[in-house]
Amino acid sequence: MSTPPDNLVLIGYTQKPYGLLGELKVHPATFDFGRHANLTTVYFRKRDGEEAKALEVRATRADADSWYLKFKDMRTPESVAPFSGGQLLIPSEERLELPEDMVYVSDVPGMMVFDEEGKKVGKVKEVLEQGATELLVVSTGKKDLLIPWNDNFVKKIDKAERKVLVDISTLRSIL
Repeated sequence: MSTPPDNLVLIGYTQKPYGLLGELKVHPATFDFGRHANLTTVYFRKRDGEEAKALEVRATRADADSWYLKFKDMRTPESVAPFSGGQLLIPSEERLELPEDMVYVSDVPGMMVFDEEGKKVGKVKEVLEQGATELLVVSTGKKDLLIPWNDNFVKKIDKAERKVLVDISTLRSIL
């Protein structure tokens, strides 16, 4: 296949092979759960900075909270096993338009973070998936601060101004 595009966006986290027919289980990272049905080519990357590998999708299905993808020329669990534990990506021009109150995870790194008092905390370095939650890794200049991405901590994300407003008053004792 061809060289991957420069601007890829995350649509899911690959998990493990499922069943005996070469399906790969994927935890979606998109607001449109049904979008798996329209995927034709996706890109897999184990970690940031690594070159993404193109995969041609031959079939998809979903259950209540996961996708199961089959790829061209991969028909066994062993053939899809190397794609466990990574990111599933698509070219940025294929991403869907978001509702006003939502933001793409891939757009958050680089945003400036301000606390409940309006003081600059730092800049979002990356977003980590940690089980059931995601964490904002914020570079403060001294150390990295991990802020849970939930309504208790992240109060507002301003896409236009590239700002994240957080309430870290409960974290002050460790700062």
